Amino acid sequence: MLTRAQTDCYQENGFLVLKQLLPETEIEMLRQELNWMINSAPIHLGASENRYNQVVEHPEDYAFTVLDPDSGHQVINRISNPLARSEVILRTYGHPKLLQAVTSLYGSDFVPFAESIVIKMPENGAPFEWHQDGNFKTGVQPVRGVNFGIYLYPSTQDNGCLHVIPKSHRWGQANLKSMAEKHGPRLPDSIPVPVKAGDVIVHDRNLIHGSFTNTSPDLRITVYFGYHRRDTVVDVFTPEHIRQREQVIWLAVQHRAESNLVTEEEDGLPMVADEQPFSLGQFQSEMSHFSLEEKAKILRAPPLAI
Repeated sequence: MLTRAQTDCYQENGFLVLKQLLPETEIEMLRQELNWMINSAPIHLGASENRYNQVVEHPEDYAFTVLDPDSGHQVINRISNPLARSEVILRTYGHPKLLQAVTSLYGSDFVPFAESIVIKMPENGAPFEWHQDGNFKTGVQPVRGVNFGIYLYPSTQDNGCLHVIPKSHRWGQANLKSMAEKHGPRLPDSIPVPVKAGDVIVHDRNLIHGSFTNTSPDLRITVYFGYHRRDTVVDVFTPEHIRQREQVIWLAVQHRAESNLVTEEEDGLPMVADEQPFSLGQFQSEMSHFSLEEKAKILRAPPLAI
């Protein structure tokens, strides 16, 4: 659970850094998994095979930035639907510290909306322009969700760390094009938020944020899990759609409990001991044994984007 000081900091500034929330052992497993996912990615946007001439399932999950229009040189920048692609990431989704932190901000009645992985490759990792998350489908609202960004490597100004404008989550829908035309790429009052591997940056989806090009030799990867307060989406999406997204929590907690993470070793890495599973509370009613087809459908349910 978050402390009162931490929740106050989040409410005041629109973001919060949770230092070393995940242990090195789990971060290393995620690194190994992401290394495999990147190496197994389609060779370019629109391709259906990877560098090993293997067919990639759901190649549309991979996004690329075109660095040079003349040569067509591209670099991977995002992987969508990571819970459907990786049981390792699904297991981390069920981490009790993460879900308890969400509960501290939104109470027990929250709903997952989307997950993704942002990748900044060494030397030419793509920038992300200043933006506010989502599409403002429900208009300007004080609460439009929260993102938890898990950092697998140190994030520095050299490798394109996150930059934010503190308190900008209170500005409504900002005219970012006008701001950039007036001030250039470095917006007034923006600050870098460098973090270490294992840290988690929590940010309000209304917060103005972005990142610059990774010009360093270091890889930067962020695993994003996002959540909504239920009352902000019940009148926007169907009950079935919301229920599918809720079931992700139960699947992840169940998978973590069944993975023997707390008692075994994996690839020589000692696991975390004495971990208490996240209490499912109102999600308890969703407990069921899903078929593989049902599980796949749940893990690929469209985002609750607002």
